[in-house]
Amino acid sequence: MTKNLKLRVKMVGIDHNRATIEYREHFAFTKAGAMEAMRVLKENYPVDGCVIISTCNRTELWISAGVDLSPRSMLCALKEADPDRYKDLFVERKGEEAVWHLLKLACGLDSRIFGEDQILSQVREALDLARMLQCTDMVLEKVFQTAIGAAKKVKSKVRLAGVDGSAALQVLALLKEKLGDIRGVSCLMIGNGKMGRLVAGLLAAQGAEVKMTLRKAVHGSRLTEQTVPEGCAVVPYEDRIRELASSKVVISATRSPHYTLKKNEVEGRLNKEPSIWIDLAVPRDIEPEIGALPGITLFDIDHIVRDECGGNKEKGREEAMEILREYMHDLDKWFAFREIIPEIQDIVKLSVEDVFGRLRDPIGSVPLPEEEKKRLRTAIEQAVEKSVGKLLFGLKDTLREPLWQECLAAVRESASRETLKS
Repeated sequence: MTKNLKLRVKMVGIDHNRATIEYREHFAFTKAGAMEAMRVLKENYPVDGCVIISTCNRTELWISAGVDLSPRSMLCALKEADPDRYKDLFVERKGEEAVWHLLKLACGLDSRIFGEDQILSQVREALDLARMLQCTDMVLEKVFQTAIGAAKKVKSKVRLAGVDGSAALQVLALLKEKLGDIRGVSCLMIGNGKMGRLVAGLLAAQGAEVKMTLRKAVHGSRLTEQTVPEGCAVVPYEDRIRELASSKVVISATRSPHYTLKKNEVEGRLNKEPSIWIDLAVPRDIEPEIGALPGITLFDIDHIVRDECGGNKEKGREEAMEILREYMHDLDKWFAFREIIPEIQDIVKLSVEDVFGRLRDPIGSVPLPEEEKKRLRTAIEQAVEKSVGKLLFGLKDTLREPLWQECLAAVRESASRETLKS
């Protein structure tokens, strides 16, 4: 069993640095898929906690376990994949290395668009989902909360070079590069999730004629500004194929595990003029073979997203890392403190035994009914536990860690002596 709490933290990841979209989409999870996967992990493996982060650029499985487990084997088992076949595409980390990675990840320091904001929301959503399923434990909760808190501090204090960058803005830049002025350009946005709304809103603000699909469950309900950005028209998701003939730009960004547009469905239904199609989803929404059809230029997320942060990247990184080091220091103190709680509890227990050893005869001689004496003993026990615990836990805030550890060891040795216990 792993006693060092930090070493309980392990992760495996596949991301844009090593894997193309063809490989990443195989290991991607929808929200429902991530929920089912975490349930399977908790039921079939001796893990204390697990969290799955799945975005267009990465999939990561995080576990907390006191026994030796391979997150890579676990992830491959979930996806029915051969671990050896994909081993060169994965990165496995544990302990200090894993925690540092999460802190940098949440800030956007490891993102394809340096300093992008969306990853922080994705990390938070991954934790919330695991928490909802009761799949987190004390260790993962603390590590993820620290990463989220650190990222918020970085975002508020550091002007990262790519802080204004996003996939949505790069879609806009691509369309302007290919089409010039996009005012009046007919655009079909398939998907009304966060990314879909961002893209649709940006295009509409630039004067494009944007239609956004909504499924029946949403289409029949009361629409809000959060559902459909200002300036966008609504079409039922089921009519997406029919809308292709009048669309100069087609963009898809759903969380569907299946293609939203297939070659055999769209042939003969296309715009007669050349059109630009953009697939922002992982797994991909648009069947790749569609890109070979006449008049269609197809881009996926790997074609769209580029890091253009320039020379200020290293300055921003170092400023962010200075903040992250502070959070890591506090996290190290928390780990060290949690690891000695059993020792503190043992000292408290020994202190209670010592006090009762000293008070056995005085309490026995008090002229009270036995029930009253029992209540008196309980009150004394609780008072000793609170008083000694307060003193010992207070050492954490007043002493440097080495001296704190040494002091606890001395107190425990003293408490263990048999004086007046019998």
